[in-house]
Amino acid sequence: MKELLIESKGIRTKEYFIPPFELKKGELLLIHIYGTAYFYEMKAELVDIFTGKIQHENIKIVQPLTFAENFKESRFVRIFNSITVSRYLKRNTNLHEDSEPKIFEENGISKKDKVKSLDYSQKKLLSLYSLFTKTRNIVFDLSGEGPVGAIKTFDFVKDQIKNDGAAILIDWAGSDVKDKCSKVVTIEWLIEPRKGTLL
Repeated sequence: MKELLIESKGIRTKEYFIPPFELKKGELLLIHIYGTAYFYEMKAELVDIFTGKIQHENIKIVQPLTFAENFKESRFVRIFNSITVSRYLKRNTNLHEDSEPKIFEENGISKKDKVKSLDYSQKKLLSLYSLFTKTRNIVFDLSGEGPVGAIKTFDFVKDQIKNDGAAILIDWAGSDVKDKCSKVVTIEWLIEPRKGTLL
């Protein structure tokens, strides 16, 4: 029997309901949040729950996940001393190898590249690669990525967790990857979702 990491009896607010689910080792679960301009706020709340930062009465966290943060660099550093991929890896991984990881070769990333010169999907892969040197249990999103980059990122995560890991993908689109997920949990709106305007 696969090891249980998260057990949810469901998340209910005045506005929405996320049905019950379990996350076990080897699974990639999609939480499909659609129809709202407040996706990022909802994602942030769920990430805080799944990473163990806050508790929710209906969710049992047996083993907290780690969120795959997007790469951030201050404007000053970006202009005057932008970090290279090699330096980023030294700071953010548990690896000490000189060879180029296969995922970098396949996606046109070199250790000599400045991270600021990478496209969004390449930065996401760099962040995920670094995270997977420390843990196999993550929560991530595909926001900001185009269709091709999103599929590459998804496939990379799925490959990394297949033996001894687990992942939750929080996404608003999801249609491109639904069939590849172990489980899909779709939000149920209890009221008309807030459409708001995104600026």
